[in-house]
Amino acid sequence: MRRVGWHRAGPARALWLGALLIAVTALGGPPAAAAPTSRDTLRRAPIELRLPADIVYARAPGDTGAVVFRHGTHVALEGDRCTGCHPRPFTMLRRGPVPRHAAMDAGGSCGSCHDGRRAFGVRDSVACRTCHAGVARDAAASGARAASGAPRVPAPHVFPRGGDSPGPVTFRHDRHLRGAKGCADCHPKPFRMAAAAPLRAGGMHEAAGCGACHDGRRAFDAADPEACGRCHAGAGGTP
Repeated sequence: MRRVGWHRAGPARALWLGALLIAVTALGGPPAAAAPTSRDTLRRAPIELRLPADIVYARAPGDTGAVVFRHGTHVALEGDRCTGCHPRPFTMLRRGPVPRHAAMDAGGSCGSCHDGRRAFGVRDSVACRTCHAGVARDAAASGARAASGAPRVPAPHVFPRGGDSPGPVTFRHDRHLRGAKGCADCHPKPFRMAAAAPLRAGGMHEAAGCGACHDGRRAFDAADPEACGRCHAGAGGTP
């Protein structure tokens, strides 16, 4: 019987080559991942925010003092996004009318966030000095902060003594801003930007309160009985 040449064995040869190709692909593993494109690289690259200069709202009749709005303070609380305030309630490219307290008190303008829940309320008289530079305050402390370029901070907040507390605690923002990246270290978590009563049953010692930083590593442990006097006035702390 005459042998059939390799070049003539059409169907059989095709089947054999197909099986060989499948085997080689299986042994060689999956194909190499495609090299990242320039579009992928741009998508992963961090975006540098170029924030506008501070906006100064001059004192109007009946106001307690001028207000300086700083974009850096607010954008940090929104995850470095401008969309927290733009395009609503404020347009981005065109300066709107000067915000009025009547609109804020009704939940518009600054009051859309400063409602006493998401941030300190615009109707809270204790918080006036947070925005208005004209409110009387400790001149020495204010001058020192201004000279260092540090942001203005609210007045000290006193947490009253609880049932299981050795004494009241006076919280001072300027002390906690030392070494911090800014207000976003504590706001809006674990503390919303509004005065509130202390957490009950020692909750301030936990991660939902002061214990978020005072854990014995980042700062002294709030649950350490030897450290009570560092905060509580009745236990030797500074009133």
